[in-house]
Amino acid sequence: MKRREFCQYALGSAGFTGIAGFAQPSQGVPVKLRHQWAVLYWMPYDNDLSHFGEPIIEMLTCGTQATEVAVAIQSDYWGKSRMRRRQIIKGAVTEIEVLDEDSSDHAALVAYLDWAHQTFEAEHWAVIVVGHGGKINELSPDDHPKNHQTRTWMSVDQFAKAVSQFNPSTHGQVELLYFQNCNKATLEVIYEAKDCARYTLASQLTLGAPNYYYEDWLKCLDSLADGREAAAAIMDTERADMYHTLTLVDNQAVEGIPEKLSKLLQALLKSRLPPFSQLNISTYPYFDELNCDALMLLNRLSAFGEQSEDELIEFTAFLKTSVIVSHKTGGKLFGLPLPHTEPEALCGLGLYFPETQQDISRYASLALYQGVDLVSLYARLMKG
Repeated sequence: MKRREFCQYALGSAGFTGIAGFAQPSQGVPVKLRHQWAVLYWMPYDNDLSHFGEPIIEMLTCGTQATEVAVAIQSDYWGKSRMRRRQIIKGAVTEIEVLDEDSSDHAALVAYLDWAHQTFEAEHWAVIVVGHGGKINELSPDDHPKNHQTRTWMSVDQFAKAVSQFNPSTHGQVELLYFQNCNKATLEVIYEAKDCARYTLASQLTLGAPNYYYEDWLKCLDSLADGREAAAAIMDTERADMYHTLTLVDNQAVEGIPEKLSKLLQALLKSRLPPFSQLNISTYPYFDELNCDALMLLNRLSAFGEQSEDELIEFTAFLKTSVIVSHKTGGKLFGLPLPHTEPEALCGLGLYFPETQQDISRYASLALYQGVDLVSLYARLMKG
């Protein structure tokens, strides 16, 4: 498939001075112009993804030319001493100076979101974080090439706290959170992020880069009513060679995961469970950590005890019909993701798969583990 031709723009030209979308009345108080949608990108590319940044900016610029959508991007590139903050309205790119350098610092994200709140008025908002996914509780890496420090990460719970605190400032109008990162469609991550937006879109497996949905998606965004429609449009406009699967969840339903999952786990813990080594379940590695399909694991465990059958049926139906709004398969990103397993066999949501006794409590501080006793289940499976 041919790559989309990028339209060109003149960044920083005389026509783009000042902050687009602001009027300056005589009192000197900025007036925010209203938009149907405001889309905020967080782009931590101070790593090997840096060369994808400007092509993405160009695609976003092209996509806004004939729309009322306001787009903002805060990016961090390899070797640069500061991050860049830009806003794009009707194809016009405006640069806003920022002093922050570390894209793994959640305080920099908080400052960006606060600026967006002060700058835009919108009926609907979308927050999109791009880049490497890292371990389950990692995203937004910074490689610190200037001072030769080791790579640092923002934790998912820090990211989710920042966005969930931003959401009320929009009167709860953050419709969509998109984790445009590898392996973030897990029960742990979606539950951590449940208060960030009405819907969360993520990938259970790896994603490609730079992705190509931007232009066609922005061109239709003004006509879309909510985060569900916006996410569906991303799924429909993304190139097949950029993903394996994409999962959209309803965050109101996500609230109910601990109650439903706890009932199933209580039944499982009454059964004679095998050790992890005998489960014979497909796992997929990412950043030296193993994940598995959530329903594959729970189905496998339920096969060892009759007491959990009803609870498994209830939880499976809840996950597939209430939590998961859409699970898009058929992506053609390089290679098969799991040995002997087609992506179509996955439910769309993963779960951490500990390998050692020390790994069991790795994520005990995350909200899901506070509400569901997965640690006890893992401890039983480790012993057998």
